[in-house]
Amino acid sequence: MIHNAFINNSLPGVKRYFRFGFLPFLLVFAASTTASDTRPTARKQIHVAVQRHAANVIAQEAKRRQWPGYQAEMNLFIPSEVSQLASCARAPAVSFPDGERLDLNRLRVDVRCDGPQPWDIAVTVKPDIYLPVVVAQNTLERGHLLSPDDVSIKKLNISNLRGNYLTNPDDVMGLTVKRRVRERQAIALTQLESPVLVERGQRVMMIAEQGGVEARTLGEAMKKGRKGEVIKVKNESSARIVSAIVTESGVVKMIYASGR
Repeated sequence: MIHNAFINNSLPGVKRYFRFGFLPFLLVFAASTTASDTRPTARKQIHVAVQRHAANVIAQEAKRRQWPGYQAEMNLFIPSEVSQLASCARAPAVSFPDGERLDLNRLRVDVRCDGPQPWDIAVTVKPDIYLPVVVAQNTLERGHLLSPDDVSIKKLNISNLRGNYLTNPDDVMGLTVKRRVRERQAIALTQLESPVLVERGQRVMMIAEQGGVEARTLGEAMKKGRKGEVIKVKNESSARIVSAIVTESGVVKMIYASGR
């Protein structure tokens, strides 16, 4: 009968292999484990806590801004020194630095562990937020009056748009293009303006209200104007020049008068 033995002590869990005759036996003496061995690493704890916190912040902003059907992906930048930190006995606390303004393009958060081996570390989050926004269906030239056929909806990463986006096509209807918009480009209000409703030298209807009484007369616009703009208008009957607000095409509402 053959008696062979092979002993390997190089591993933490000492394994001893014995063979007696032709019948093999495997005896494994596993090293004892402690609670800290099964606890997630500090890096993992930080990653989970920060990701959850950032997702909640974005969800609150989405509700406040009424974002339709958004999606968010978190890009976390965790300092390399966390590899030297001890695992936290409880879930780390996450908060924004005091006095720091909320910037969804770049969130900076403080992560703190309170325990036998406390630590405090700053983490940066750069979210990618995808949202259906209004884009140009085709290239739109300056002066073009927008209609439903000019726009469509496309999901874009608004983190790259720096706030220059719209989610409702109705917000751009009836506006004119102030700066050229490329095909499939997100449309911003800064690229648009109200159309000219009154041209310089145009005959307009002047409306004056006082004490619930409305009076109408004709006048001549001294300059062009868009809705809501204040322009000078010359009263045809009195030849007086007054200031008036453009309300609609060819119509102004007087706000005060001055002698000429």
